[in-house]
Amino acid sequence: MWKLSQFTVVRNLGDRDLPSHNLIFNTETSKCMTVRDADWRRIMAGMVSSDSAGDVRAAIDRLAKDRIIVPTEEDQAARFQATFDRQRRNPGRILPLLAVTSGCNIACTYCYESGVRGKTMTPDVVDGCLRWMERRITRDGIREIYPGLFGGEPLMVPKILFAIMDGFARLTERHGARGEFYCSSNGLLLTDDLARELAARKLTQIQISLDGPAEIHDKRRVGHRGQPSFDESLSAIKIAVRHIRNVTVKVNFDRQNREFIADLFDTLHHEGLADRVNVKLEAIAYQFPDSKVAHDKGLPIPPESVELADAYVQLMLQARERDIAVSSDTAHTTPCMFSSEHGVLIGPEGEIYKCISFVGRKDYAVGTVFEEEYDTAAYDEQMNAAKRLTDCYEEECAYIPVCAGGCAYESAVRTGRHDLRFCTKQYLAEFHFKRHLVRFRTELEALGMRPLTSEELAASASPPKPTRGSTTFISLGQVGLRSARSR
Repeated sequence: MWKLSQFTVVRNLGDRDLPSHNLIFNTETSKCMTVRDADWRRIMAGMVSSDSAGDVRAAIDRLAKDRIIVPTEEDQAARFQATFDRQRRNPGRILPLLAVTSGCNIACTYCYESGVRGKTMTPDVVDGCLRWMERRITRDGIREIYPGLFGGEPLMVPKILFAIMDGFARLTERHGARGEFYCSSNGLLLTDDLARELAARKLTQIQISLDGPAEIHDKRRVGHRGQPSFDESLSAIKIAVRHIRNVTVKVNFDRQNREFIADLFDTLHHEGLADRVNVKLEAIAYQFPDSKVAHDKGLPIPPESVELADAYVQLMLQARERDIAVSSDTAHTTPCMFSSEHGVLIGPEGEIYKCISFVGRKDYAVGTVFEEEYDTAAYDEQMNAAKRLTDCYEEECAYIPVCAGGCAYESAVRTGRHDLRFCTKQYLAEFHFKRHLVRFRTELEALGMRPLTSEELAASASPPKPTRGSTTFISLGQVGLRSARSR
């Protein structure tokens, strides 16, 4: 016999003027489908019967294949934990971040590295990074490494970048491993010559930030003397697309600039970049209480809120309407590097962190590149994902696969402890539902659904408050039942 998977969500589309249909998706397998409500009731009844009609039996078989339903006796918590642990503990490839410098040539108002003393990797630290990566190949059997060049602003120290990239090329050739580089930059120092040199050393992806049109961007991403940066960053994107295979425009957003992002998309389209870049949307996070960040504390959108879900979907929809691709990791926060074996950031002094937002906070370090092993106690404590999941399992939450207990950084900011879960169920429920509405809007609107619009999503926006996580659309016919359109 069968039961509905714990990770399956069933949402009737009555609030979209389509009460005759349900949207059904599974957060573990990413499968998604619509089923007429009457047919869904027949399927649910058929799951507990041994003599179901032929069309119902065919539908049940398809739902079982996609793990929308699972065997009655299955312990889903135990199965998920075992699968999750196997995947995160035995990665086939890793993507370590190398913060080559904490220095930067601009002073973004929201930067979590504000107040962190500027440091740059020395040759000894570079050698340590290379030895760390070599150990992953020789000791752990990792065959693919994709290092990220990070900062501060990594393009301030091109010689350090070249030393890392050239050393990495030698060690991967020596051991028969594979790898390419990606980089996060403000772009101000990117030239055609530098882009060519980086691309020749297997930099295949670069991410350059723009936070809106010039008048908005230049309020947030400013030079140390308040000078603007938009024009230079936009010019860098134009340089990058000439030389580097994948170019991402990183859009950091909050209540200050959410309503202006569509104008940025229009600019990208006008500049002939719409089909040459993708965009990654990322919400500005809250900061530690002792942070020296200058950004107004009322501007970040609460990560557990419907407001944030609507913001992400709104911006994704606006990009789609302009034929701009959105990065697949947009809105994916956890599971992340924090719970993944060798998912680390290496700081400019060689210290190792499990979270990018912990850089510079030595209390959260789990070792250094100068040591053969991690600080076992600290590393194992931060890798203990099961502890954060205890309450989630007890509540039989449907969103565990796209949450895994929530963000350790967000928990640390609020409680001072990274090991407590940070629940964002309200956000996850709305984001994943509305994301599917956007992805499959053509099919759903053909069935009669009221369109989900940018204007509707924008209505959830709260004004700034000054304080001084392959989906397949499956038709009814594919699960063995007659579709509404065949009537």
